[in-house]
Amino acid sequence: MKKLILTVAAIGLAIPATPAFADDHTPELSKVDWYRVNMIKWKQGKGERAHEIIEMFEKVDTALGYNDVIDFHMQTGDYDSIVALPMRGGIAQMGWAENPEGKKWEAEFVRQVGGEDKAKALWEEFDSLILRQDRHIGHIDRD
Repeated sequence: MKKLILTVAAIGLAIPATPAFADDHTPELSKVDWYRVNMIKWKQGKGERAHEIIEMFEKVDTALGYNDVIDFHMQTGDYDSIVALPMRGGIAQMGWAENPEGKKWEAEFVRQVGGEDKAKALWEEFDSLILRQDRHIGHIDRD
């Protein structure tokens, strides 16, 4: 019995107290915009072709009414391009089984390039141009 009481007490101490919110108050989300940041080093001589494909990607964004991707063409450092892609669904987007924004984008890309086979071939070509890539998640404070 003493062992049972000690076990229950230990479990009770291990559970962190959760704050009670009066009036069903929900904590405010941080005022930030989330981005996926891709840092890319192109294979020797492949940057020009990569940017031709990126122009195709930009046309998809334009068709969908987006103009918020930030694409840095680096002059110094280890990478040739650093691209910041907005996570329009916020950080919660990380937990989605399927990204609805991504599905819309993919459908428009397929439409613009003339079919799924052509879209797949362009993605494979684009990936083949990359020597190395690092991916990160970051945010910009809105206030």
